[in-house]
Amino acid sequence: MAFSIAHSWSSMPLPLLQTSPENPKPIPPIWFPSTRRFLRSSRSASTVSSLAALSCSASMAESPVEAATIRDICGGKVPEHILQRAEELGYHRPTDVQQKSLPVLLSGRDCVLHAQTGSGKTLAYLLLIFSVTNFQRSAVQGLIVVPTRELGMQVTKVARMLAAKSVDSGNISRACTIMALLDGGMLKRHKSWLKAEPPEIVVATIGSLSQMLERHAFKLEALRVLVVDEVDFMFNSSKQVSALKKLLTSYSTIENRQTVFASASIPQHNRFLYDCIQHKWTRSDVVHIHVNSIEPMPSHLHHGFVICSKMERLGVLLHLIQRDAPRSGIIFVSEQSEKSKKSGRPPSAALLFDFLKDSYDGDLEVILFEEDMNFNARATSLSDMRQRGFLLVATDLASRGFDLPQTTHIYNFDLPRTAVNYLHRSGRTGRLPFSTERCSVASLITSEERFVLQRFENELLFQCEALLP
Repeated sequence: MAFSIAHSWSSMPLPLLQTSPENPKPIPPIWFPSTRRFLRSSRSASTVSSLAALSCSASMAESPVEAATIRDICGGKVPEHILQRAEELGYHRPTDVQQKSLPVLLSGRDCVLHAQTGSGKTLAYLLLIFSVTNFQRSAVQGLIVVPTRELGMQVTKVARMLAAKSVDSGNISRACTIMALLDGGMLKRHKSWLKAEPPEIVVATIGSLSQMLERHAFKLEALRVLVVDEVDFMFNSSKQVSALKKLLTSYSTIENRQTVFASASIPQHNRFLYDCIQHKWTRSDVVHIHVNSIEPMPSHLHHGFVICSKMERLGVLLHLIQRDAPRSGIIFVSEQSEKSKKSGRPPSAALLFDFLKDSYDGDLEVILFEEDMNFNARATSLSDMRQRGFLLVATDLASRGFDLPQTTHIYNFDLPRTAVNYLHRSGRTGRLPFSTERCSVASLITSEERFVLQRFENELLFQCEALLP
């Protein structure tokens, strides 16, 4: 069910209305049902009216359009050849987030897409971009910003598949060009391509994008839609946040573009929406689409834990893998600390990888994926995973944007630091659309860490059962 940020104040009994020197008319206080209190501060009338507009517009998300197919929602707005390609690729029935967000997106409203991992947010915003793109104009009209190279590769792949000529689209005179500007790419070659013939759609990591914009390789004067995927991660990254804010306010403005933010987790989303309006990252009538707000975890995930000592973890993990016989699995470990790096110790991911290479005798390929690997090695690992069953040993780098539908089991060799990280790790499994296949998340913890896992359960509203080792 879509979630409204704040109910319309006009339908509620209100206490005495406020007035301000700038506006002698009464100013209704804004009601936030999540906190059960009125917002009564010294904000200006314009600020309060912006929040009121936000509140009323968000209520639009409470009445989704009932539609049998994606075509029913997008017909007449998304080009026919794009819809044909989507159907050829198997996209017929909309997911919950697509059914609730596409009418809002296609109406031109700024939007915050807040839904589970694997829920279909990517297809929703790609269909929006294709709906406003002029395929005869050589200029950047759609821009998708992502936090990691791997997520960028996946989004680019889906966009190119949708833009490819359909079997019945022989009348399309010019194909849509989609360029990936990702960290580790050949930026010099991309610069010359951008100046010679700008693509219609760009998928970029913020570092590479900033370099191209600073070098004046291309401009965003024709930009129609800006998407920031995994927006909470990017705003919380000290390496990316300043460049992202510059992109949102300097290189392009809300008057000339439609803005879409997407993520499975947006902590303190009321505050985030307020900041979006105040800092002009979005227009004041931005709509918050929150799907499955009561149940942030997919219901068919089974969560369990094993209490063991640090010395026992390797043996317990090996036993769980052999007993579970996963189709494919991801084993998450903590990133290496700076102190450990300076002391010359090998990272725990590498040690665990070596252990499994020597001890695991099953059919799955054991693969290592960590931040310190060069981009070519990471790309090779990703390619290997798509072609066979695997056991991936990875840091939280793999917890965002990895779309590996064959993953049935997640193992937390090290407990994540936050509930948000637990949510994103868990979201790497159970990603087959409309599938109810039982998938599992198992955490190896010490007795002292049990209260941390309980805190995650309370925040994310799931239950974790003790597993027999």
